[in-house]
Amino acid sequence: MNTPSETPRGGHVFDLALGESVEVAIGGRARRITLLELHEPRCAVRGVIRFPKLTVDIDGDKADVPAALYHMPLVVNGVKIACSVTRGVAEAVGNRMDVYALDKDARIRCWAPGDPLFGPDPLVYPARQRWFASMTQMANERTYVDGGEVTAPDPRGYVYHHYGLDIGGHDKAVPIVAAHGGTVVLRGEEKLPDYRDEGGNIRYDRVVVRDDMGWHYLYSHLDMIDPGIVLGAQVNPGDPIGALGKEGASGGWSHLHFGITSPQPSGRYGQVEGYPFLVEAYLNENPGALLACARPHRVAAVGEPVELDGSRSVCDGAEISSYRWTFQDGETADGMRAVQAYDREGMYSEMLTVTDSRGQTDVDFCVVQVVPNDAHPDRTPPAMHLTYYPTTQLRPGQPIAFKARAFFKGKLEANRVGEDIWDFGDGHTATSRSAEPARIRSAENLDFDERWHAYDRPGRYIVTVRRTGKNGLTATAQVKVEVMKT
Repeated sequence: MNTPSETPRGGHVFDLALGESVEVAIGGRARRITLLELHEPRCAVRGVIRFPKLTVDIDGDKADVPAALYHMPLVVNGVKIACSVTRGVAEAVGNRMDVYALDKDARIRCWAPGDPLFGPDPLVYPARQRWFASMTQMANERTYVDGGEVTAPDPRGYVYHHYGLDIGGHDKAVPIVAAHGGTVVLRGEEKLPDYRDEGGNIRYDRVVVRDDMGWHYLYSHLDMIDPGIVLGAQVNPGDPIGALGKEGASGGWSHLHFGITSPQPSGRYGQVEGYPFLVEAYLNENPGALLACARPHRVAAVGEPVELDGSRSVCDGAEISSYRWTFQDGETADGMRAVQAYDREGMYSEMLTVTDSRGQTDVDFCVVQVVPNDAHPDRTPPAMHLTYYPTTQLRPGQPIAFKARAFFKGKLEANRVGEDIWDFGDGHTATSRSAEPARIRSAENLDFDERWHAYDRPGRYIVTVRRTGKNGLTATAQVKVEVMKT
C-alpha cells in the first residue's frame, strides 16, 4: 500500500504501478484508488503512442482517465482525478531523458471536487494574449508545428513527445509575464550558485524563477528578457519577464515554452503537467469564458478515418449546448465528435464551433497532418504556422500584424516554391513568401512573412493561409480574430 502525504499545491500526487493502490484523504475521508489497466495505443502511420489512458478503481467505481493532451480532470465517485503521464510516453520523451522522474506506470493527481487545481492562489496566465491565439504543443503531444510529424523516421533518432507547454504567438510582440512569484535563479547565461538546473539549463533565451516551495517556472525561447529581471531578485505574479520569441531550440516557430518542475513522488525533480493550471489561470482572469478545444493535432495516412473530438472544450459557468464541425472541403457535421478521411497528403485545418447555454460561441481548429508512410519527398507536405497581434480588444479600423511561415522538412528543399495565399475572412486577400531555415535570410530563403490588415466592421473573422509546395501538396493554417463594437 502506497500512502501519499498532503501536497500544498497541485493536488495529491502519486505514482502507481499496475495493480497498486493508494489511500488518500479527499474531502475529509479516506479514498482508495487502484490502477487497474494501462492503455497506450500506437497509431498505424507512425507507430507512436497517441492517446494513452488509465483504467482506475475509486472505492469500487471503475473509470477511464485520459493522460494529459488537453484533458481537464474528471470527477469519479467524488474524486477529481487526472493522469499526468504514462510510462511509455515518459520513456519516449527526449530520447529517454528523465524529464518526468517517473519510475512506475503512471502519475496521478487528485483533488476534492471543489478544490482549486493549482492552489489557493492560481497561476497568472503567462502570455498576454487571447486563449489559443495560435497553434500550441502541450504536454505529451508529439511535436508538429515545425513539420516534426511529417518526416519518418524522426531525424533526431527518437520519438519526441513534447513536455512542458508551448504557447504559440507573434514573436517580438506578445508580452510574457511571471506566472508565479519567486526568485530569479537563471537569467540567460547566468545562474545562482545553488541552482542545479532543476528547471532548465543555461541558455541565452531563458529565465527560471524558483518559488519558496522549490517549484521552478521556466520561460524559454524569449526574444528578449526584460531589463527588470535581475539574477537573485524577486518577481511577483504578473511582473514582466520578456517578449515571446523563437530563439534557442524553438524549431523556428514563435512560441513561449512554459515549463513547471517540482519534486516528484520518485524523490527527483520532474516536469509538472501544467495544462489544467493554465486553463484555471485563464478562467480566473476571464470568468464566464467559453473555450473551444479541437486539439490535439491528428496524424493519419491517406484514406485513414480520423476522429475529431471537441469534448475537451471548457465552459465556465454554463453548459455547452452544441458542437459543429466545418471541414476544409466545405462539408459540416453536428456533434461533439466527427469522423473525416482524406484522399491526399497535406496539412489540414478543421474548424470546431461550440455554443453554450447562454448563446455564447467560440471557435478552435484541429490540425490534421496526412502524411506518407515512407516520408518520400514527392509525397511529403509542408507545414504552416500563423499568428497575429494584438489579439484582444480589437476595434474596427485597428491595424493588426499577421505573421505566417511555411516549413519544408528534410529533403524537401526543391518544394520550397510558391507563395503563401492569404484570406482575411472579409473578402480581402494577400500573398507572401516564407520558408525555412530562420537563421538564413535572403530573397529566396525567408523566415516568417508579415502582413497587416484592419477590419471595417465588428465580428468574428477566420483568417486562412495556405502554402503549396512544388509537389502540389498544401499546408493550411487558420486563426480566429474577434473585432469588438466601438
